[in-house]
Order: sequence, then C-alpha cells, then structure tokens
Amino acid sequence: MTNKKKTAIVAILFLLVTIYSALFAACVNTEGREYTVTWKNHNGEILKTETVKEGDIPSYGGETPTKSGDGKYTYLFSGWQPAVSEVRADTTYTATFTSSENKYTVVWKNYDGAVLETDTDLPYGVKPVYDGATPKRDASVDVSYIFAGWTPEVTEVTADTVYTAKFTERHNGELIAGIDLVFSQDNKTAEYGLYPQTRVSDAALIAELNGLTTVSANGWYLFNGEYYAKETAKVYNNESYTFDDGTVIVNGNEYWFKCEPIKWQVLSCADGTYRLLSCKLLDAHNFYADYENRTIGGGVVYANNYEHSDVRKWLNGEFFNTAFALNNSYVQETVIDNGADGNKYACNDTKDKVYLPSYKDCLNGGFGFDEDQDNASVTRQCLTTDYARARGAWYNVKKDLQYNGSYWTRSPSGEYGYCAWNVNSGGYLSEYAVDGESHCVRPCVSLVFK
Repeated sequence: MTNKKKTAIVAILFLLVTIYSALFAACVNTEGREYTVTWKNHNGEILKTETVKEGDIPSYGGETPTKSGDGKYTYLFSGWQPAVSEVRADTTYTATFTSSENKYTVVWKNYDGAVLETDTDLPYGVKPVYDGATPKRDASVDVSYIFAGWTPEVTEVTADTVYTAKFTERHNGELIAGIDLVFSQDNKTAEYGLYPQTRVSDAALIAELNGLTTVSANGWYLFNGEYYAKETAKVYNNESYTFDDGTVIVNGNEYWFKCEPIKWQVLSCADGTYRLLSCKLLDAHNFYADYENRTIGGGVVYANNYEHSDVRKWLNGEFFNTAFALNNSYVQETVIDNGADGNKYACNDTKDKVYLPSYKDCLNGGFGFDEDQDNASVTRQCLTTDYARARGAWYNVKKDLQYNGSYWTRSPSGEYGYCAWNVNSGGYLSEYAVDGESHCVRPCVSLVFK
C-alpha cells in the first residue's frame, strides 16, 4: 500500500471519528433540555407560561379561555393554534373560538301593554317589520287618536326589544296636515299623506339634521315634530339641474328634504269615494327594469305589463308604506281596470291601494284633461319636486315649461311590448321605453271619506 493511500485512509477515519463525536455530544447535550411554552388568549393576553421537557406534550390545565361576545355573535372555545404536540422548541399556543350567530326577540305592544305581535329568532342587524293590523286606541269624549308609529323608533336588531305603539291626539274638530284628509274650500284639491318634496336650505337646520342618527319606521328622520328625508343626488345625465330656489344640484352630494303634505287633484267623487291624482311629480322610477319578456304562470308577460311592473310593486310597497305611514285609514284598495280594446299587451285588472293613471284617464274631459292625446295640454302638464330631481327625474329646461317632467301611465303601447304610454312635459301623450329611470310617478289613490 502506497503512502498516499495510507494518508487517505487515515483522513477518512479521522473525519468519521469527528462526526461521531459531534453526534454523541449533541445527544448528550440534549438530555434533559427544557423549553418555554406560552399559552395566550385570542387577544394576546398571556394565560399561562410553563417549562416543559423536550419530547413531552404540554397540557394547559388552566381556566377555559373566553372571548367576549358582541351583538352579532357568541364565542365558544374550540382549541389551540397550532395543535398541541411534543415540545421541540419554545412554543406559543393561542386559543381559538367558534362563533354562533345571536338571535333576538322583538315584541310589539299597544299603548296599554297588550301584545300585538311577537317576532322571534331575528338575526342581528335586520330591521324588524310589524305585520299586524294598525294599532288602535279608543277615543275619549273630546279626543281621538291616530297611530303615529312606535317608541322607541324602530331600528336594526341589536338586542331583545319591545316597541310600543304611539298615537297623535286629535281634539274634536282638529285636522292635522299630512295625517288627516283636508279638502280645499272648493273641493277641487285635497292634502293627505306626507312625502319628501322641498330641499332644506337653512344651514342651522341642516346642522341639526346632520346630527340625527335614529331613523323612523318609514325611513325618515323626526326633528321637532317634522319629518325629513336624506338623499344622495343622482342627477339625470349629470345635467346642470337646479332646485326650485335656483341652487345647482351637485351629483353625489347629500341633501335634506322636508316631508310635506301631498297635494292631490280631485278627479271624481261618488258616494263618499274620492279618486285623487297627485298635483306634482313626487318621485322618479322606471316602469320595468328591462325589455325582456318573462314567463309567469305558463304565459308570456311583456315588459310593459303593468300587473307585473316594478313601478306597481313600488307604489303599493315602499311608496304606500312611507307616504301614509302616519295614517292610511282613508285609503281604499280598489280594483283597477287595466283593459285596452284590442291591445294584446294589456294585463289583468289589479287590486291596488296606489296606482298610475291610465291612457284613457289622461284623455278624460270629466277629469279636466284635453281629450286629444297630441295636444300640448296645460291641464296634463306637471311639475317635478326638488326631491324627484335629486332622485334622477328629467325635466324641461325651457322657460315656459321649466321643471315640468314626464310621467308614466299604466297603459301599455299597442305597438311595442317594451313601451308604455307616458305624458310628456308639454302635456301630450307618447310611447316610451319602460326602462326609463328618469320618468316620474304621478300616483292616484281612491279614498273613502264620509
């Protein structure tokens, strides 16, 4: 064997001995090694610190960790993160929790404590809705009572809550604007219901309103006995439109509007039943969202079908529930004639509390309207409100027609399944595509007043 080979073998043996010695030393050094184990709650609070030998499995052994619940959730301890295992280094374990959604009960009571309705298992954050009959309070000799909402004001569910009906006192002979049905001396107009109309311009009042946080059941804010609505402007086509006082409406700005009595034109009266048409265009709304036909009940429903229209649903839902929230006792649910001779797009008759005028209504001389659809009739012209303009209503900017808008009838076009008749700003009738969101609503109601 050569010297070179001997030298190589010696070197290899020396390396192996060195490696073995290092491994043996490491094993000797790890005998009895200990590590720190820290147990923390979800928020970083240290619950326990202990020393554990390497290879042992630590055990917490303290009080079960807790996590405070909030209005929406209750929390239950579920274990540790990471999972507890043999100790090989300093380790921190953090408590974990499962959540369960809280459910609440809302009780609706009359003024005398009688339970009217109980809603159970309501999830956090939903706004409860009273579905029962309108609460009543018997009149005394000199005073009658009108249901005026709930106390406290209805808000999103955050705890078990009791709402109690509140009433407005009306002394004999007293009429309250917006709540009572009040006719003009000539009986040609009436005031009834409330709706946002005129922009609030007083800076001091706006500052007070901006501090309000509680919304009434109808979505408005009550301040000093008056209702106000807040709306973010979405100006039609981002035009340079103005409010009645000449102030330019800025798209995206928030504005306050006073909820004022709705003024109605009396169209007819028979045996104490009055048919009314609003004197102004109160809001902007499409007739139906798109041009597409639908299949309902096995039949084709065209886009201009009033029975299944978006605007009818809105009138008898959101509009009715806000405009007449303080007193809807005069409103008569009425069978509405939706027929049109020879028009294949005409829908079934409907039973409504609020409805649009028909094409025939707008040509009815007995209602005071011009009987020619093509005439620019002053009697059919109608002004938009400040609120309707902020909500996206189109209006005519010509001086002699300024602020006049266009408004829907409930009657379908006879030519196109995606058009309905509307009254233009000049007072003539034309057909327009149903998805026009800048068109306005001029509602009708039938009231019983004897």
